[in-house]
Amino acid sequence: MRTLAIAFLIAVAVLAEQDQSLSFNLASTYAPTDIVVVPRAASRVNVTGSGASIDIDKLIAIGKAIWQIVKAGQPVVDYKSDWAGAVPKDVDWTDLEGFKDAHWGPFGWTFKNVYGMTTVDFQWKFAWTCKGSYNGHGQFLVNVGTGIEKLYAAWGFTVDVKATVDQTPTNYGTKVDPIAGLNIEVTLDVKTVLQSQTARCRVNVRGDCSGQKVACN
Repeated sequence: MRTLAIAFLIAVAVLAEQDQSLSFNLASTYAPTDIVVVPRAASRVNVTGSGASIDIDKLIAIGKAIWQIVKAGQPVVDYKSDWAGAVPKDVDWTDLEGFKDAHWGPFGWTFKNVYGMTTVDFQWKFAWTCKGSYNGHGQFLVNVGTGIEKLYAAWGFTVDVKATVDQTPTNYGTKVDPIAGLNIEVTLDVKTVLQSQTARCRVNVRGDCSGQKVACN
């Protein structure tokens, strides 16, 4: 039991080192080079075939607010249903067009014991579908989620991972051409019979395919 406790403390120390490596290896902001935002004159977007108009800068979150990625050391994420998005309030996201896929990472944490052996290793990438527009306006996002790159837990270590998405999207653009943004946080819980440790990584992903790290420990 004493050896297990020492191993866990060493694991926590390695987690801190891993966080420094993460901060060093990953740029705080990811942005493709082909993004050009061109303001337009109209303040509201007309609905094709009707006299109505829609304020596309009124954003709502769609999809899930929270889901499990790993449970008791086993991957349980469902990539078909475990996702979130930010779109105009009065627009069905399937009516958006021009989407592109974005990936960012890897992110992760690694724990080692006193002998230098890996006890826990979890790596993932953030993924989302971006640049969706409505009648040529705005940049919105759907399919915001996480893709597991590596998952390992030695005997005696229980790993649980979940994703949480803020339900208040932010507009980083203009009222005419909104750029929707969402915060997503990945939380890792590691437990042994004696102790537990929690680590979090929070980022912001946007409809223009860019992303920014908020805080990762």
